[in-house]
Amino acid sequence: MIIKTYRFLAFAALLCAATASKAMAGNSVLYWNEQAIDATRLARNPPPLSSLYLATYHIAIFDAVNGITRTNNGWLVNDPAPAGADMDAAVAGAANTVMTALWVATNPRTMQVAYENALAGIPDGQAKTDGIAWGKKVALAVLAKRADSGFDKPIPGKYASTEPGKWRETPPTFRPPTLPFWGKVMPFAMTSQSQFRAPPPLAIDSKEYADEIAYVNKVGNRDVADRTEYQTLCTPFWSDDLGTSTPPGHWNMIAQDIARRKGYTVPESARLFALLNIAEADAAIGVWETKFFYRTWRPETAIRELDAKANPSTSQNPDFIPNLASPAFPSYVSGHSAFSAAAARAIALFIGTDDIEFSVTSDGLPGVVHTFKKLSDAQREAGMSRVWGGIHVMSDNLEGQKLGIKVADWTFQSELLPVSK
Repeated sequence: MIIKTYRFLAFAALLCAATASKAMAGNSVLYWNEQAIDATRLARNPPPLSSLYLATYHIAIFDAVNGITRTNNGWLVNDPAPAGADMDAAVAGAANTVMTALWVATNPRTMQVAYENALAGIPDGQAKTDGIAWGKKVALAVLAKRADSGFDKPIPGKYASTEPGKWRETPPTFRPPTLPFWGKVMPFAMTSQSQFRAPPPLAIDSKEYADEIAYVNKVGNRDVADRTEYQTLCTPFWSDDLGTSTPPGHWNMIAQDIARRKGYTVPESARLFALLNIAEADAAIGVWETKFFYRTWRPETAIRELDAKANPSTSQNPDFIPNLASPAFPSYVSGHSAFSAAAARAIALFIGTDDIEFSVTSDGLPGVVHTFKKLSDAQREAGMSRVWGGIHVMSDNLEGQKLGIKVADWTFQSELLPVSK
């Protein structure tokens, strides 16, 4: 029995190595993107942190690859790689260096196995040695640059308020705000954190705001709601909460599928995922800057507390419970809407069209597959899922999407541009 067990383990190890080698042979960027998404799930990172990690990770991979191809302007590093350096080894060196530095909540042995499996598919020699060393060098430079961005330096402050219209903790856990300082983090591409700040939210005494609250009360109530079964199931499908790939990771999964189907090369994939994740990370910074600049309350608070004295066009519903638990930060604008819009726009800009059919699964609703004709169709569904979930009004969703699109457009205009011949 012991012999059989050892034989099985040896066979399993060989199978894992063979699988990794096959994946690497296909596209090392996609292999390492999968490792990052798995690490995100295990680390239980909140979406803004997830987006920043993924952007740092894929920037390092891109700059390492670009040092070999010399086709584009790097995000940070523009030096040439050693002549003959192996590209897949450079990707592995960069990816592993960033992963072990940032995803510290993940099992280090899991990371080491992923690294060993990746290297096992690359022939030994000077090209491999130089590639690994180059990737590590680039990654360390990128990590050093981002070390001063403020992502790990919380700023004390009082964020909750009892003032009508202002955010306060929500039931059932009444959690303190998540990453309230994130709007101060240094962006990757934007010129400032407030570059794309959303316009002021609707006044709580306006007829327009009363209509938005009434709509959430109608479609976003947990127990009695006017929504279809599909709309109800969209809430967990796009929830992307802690322990999942998170919203930016969910769109990385979509980009993986598209990149594989289009047969993108390693350099093409490196640029796609760098641009995608820069846009996602800066969208998070822009959203959190907007959220904590206006500090608007969640719909559930408004539905329970806003009375006729404050807004004659509204009526209270003290029994309202949202279909999805309200996240622990202000409502305006929707982060998920911005993530999805930034990602859909970034992918569309890269592939040259919004019109592409694709399918995607969900960590929050395993076994369910949603299929879309356009990237923007998924973007809109993800945004609406937050309204059907009862945690955002429509203007949160729509203004969040506008912000995300602006960030993606800016990213493509300013980052990783082709070198002029």
